[in-house]
This record gives sequence, C-alpha cells and structure tokens, in this order.
Amino acid sequence: METQEPIQYTRSRDGTTIAWTSSGSGPALVFVPPWPSTLEGATWRMFVRPWWPWKVVTYDRRGFGASEWGVEHSIERYADDLEAVADAAGLESIVLFGAAAGCVEAIVLAARTPRVTRMLLGDPPWKPDKDHYATQKSLMALIDRDFLTFWRAVLQAIFGWGKEYDVEPNAEAMTRRTNAADVRACLELLYFQVDLSQYAPLVQADCVIMHSSRYSILPAASPIELARHIPRARLVIHSDRQSLPPEAPIVDFLRGRGDSNEAAAGVGRSSEHRGPHAARLTTREVEILLAVSRGLTNEAIAQQLFLSTATVARHLANIYNKISVRNRVEAANWANEHLGAHGP
Repeated sequence: METQEPIQYTRSRDGTTIAWTSSGSGPALVFVPPWPSTLEGATWRMFVRPWWPWKVVTYDRRGFGASEWGVEHSIERYADDLEAVADAAGLESIVLFGAAAGCVEAIVLAARTPRVTRMLLGDPPWKPDKDHYATQKSLMALIDRDFLTFWRAVLQAIFGWGKEYDVEPNAEAMTRRTNAADVRACLELLYFQVDLSQYAPLVQADCVIMHSSRYSILPAASPIELARHIPRARLVIHSDRQSLPPEAPIVDFLRGRGDSNEAAAGVGRSSEHRGPHAARLTTREVEILLAVSRGLTNEAIAQQLFLSTATVARHLANIYNKISVRNRVEAANWANEHLGAHGP
C-alpha cells in the first residue's frame, strides 16, 4: 500500500509559505494543480496516480489549502512557488504535468530555466477569452455574495451541467479550504490578465499538449496557439468530455524515453481504431481541418500553410480516418462541433 509523506512547508521567493508533499519513489513528476485543487482534497491522485506509479510531488497554490493566505497573486509569483517546491524536493531537472490553470506557472518556469526538461500540459489557457467574460464575471460575482453557492456553481461546471453528481460535500469542503479574497485575486488573474505569448517562445523543454475538444470552458484556439508558439511542442486533440489519462507513449516521454514527436505520434497510432470519440489530431491536422471548415480548397490550404497539395490531401485522408467522416462537408461539421466554429 502506498504511503504518503506528511505535508511539508517551504518558502517562496517573496517569503510566502507553500505547503507541499511527495508520494512514492523513482522518477519524479511534479503535478502543477488546477486552481481549485488542494492537498486535502487529494485531486492529484485522480489526475496522476492511475498512470504514474512513481514519485509524485505536488503542492497547494498560494492562497489555497494549507499554503499561506492573503498573499500577492501574479504568474511570476506562481512560478516562484513551483520552483521553490522543486528545490525543496531536491529536484535538479524538473518534469512537469500542468493541469488547466496549472499550465500557466509550468510555462513561465520553463521559460525561465532549462531545469524544466519535459512537460505535459492538459487543456492549457493562452490569453484572456473575451467570449466568456460575461459568464466569468457572473460567476465571480457570487464570491462575495454567497461563497458556498459560488463553489456549487464551480464544481457543477467542472463535473458537467445536468450530470447527477452531489457537489454539496465538496462545495462545503472548499469553503473551508479557501477564502474569498485569494480566490477572487486568483480568478481575476487567470480569467482576465494571463497572457502567455511572451513566455511560450522562450520554452526549451520538450512539451506535449493535450486538449479535449469537448472541454467547453476552454476554446480550442488556446492550446492551438500555445502549440504554435512553444518551439518543441506537439498538440494532441481528443474528443472526450474530460481530459484523458496519458497513454503509454506519453508516460514514456515523461520518463525520458523518446521526444514529443514520438509521443504524439504514438498516441495517434494507439487510438486509430477506437472511433470518433478517441480522435487524436496533430497541430498540423487541426490547422488543415479548421481551414476546411472555412471552406478553403486544398490549393488554398497548401498556399496558406506552405505545403504541396499532395501533402494536404494526405493529411485530409488521415483526418477523415481519425474522426470517422467521409468527406469535406462532414469534416467541416465535425470541426465546427468539436473545435469551435471556424477556429482561431
């Protein structure tokens, strides 16, 4: 049976106390948590432990859980916290798995130091999403009005509206593990201020980006743009409602066996016969599919992407097979449903 080390504490660059823990032995993976996650809730077990049996290092974000409350919030401070945890865990080279908002500090730290060698990013943001401003502001208005109702709404959105899931116990727990001021500051930053465009080109780590096309909170443009700007990134898109646990090629990649190209290609090969709900599309295939949804011909796509028409045709054949469609019309409909109308 796995034994978990007790919660430990370290200080970030500005003196903020950060709670962290580790579990297991062997190759270390640092799990950079999404913003609602806390150590007490043990979210990392659901995200990581089913597919990573070795050492896991993770922590509570500043202002959350057992970390210090009433603190400054910025993406640079978040990266400081992540680096402080890696230092406290004695990691010379750093392998990261960033989930959702956790991708932000993962990218900032990777832009800052070559110690970050490999990253898996699940459903990462890119820039503020103006299309969702009204929804986000309505949600944030609940923070001061009714903190418990706020957490009910957040958790229901995470688990899926209309799904039969009792959010009440978790909502009540989150009101104890968090506070309104830090939650508001964190969401103001993540919803309205985060812009990774200046950091992404500086990342030298090998990187695999995974995105669920059914992840309604995040537009497909975010991971696509991020993959375009990180020099050694490969994008894998699937069409399940929630992010999938990484498959064997991704685990091998995180362990240092092969690069991101091999990992992304391996995931694509392993899912070829699973039907449309397990489709994995590469960055190039997504670009071509979005162009098809805009009505571009093969010749126009080839000119836009500096490819030959034969290469475009070959990519389209692969796309049709992966998403189980027969022609351009069905492909365009699939793109509009799963990737958002007309893409970025």
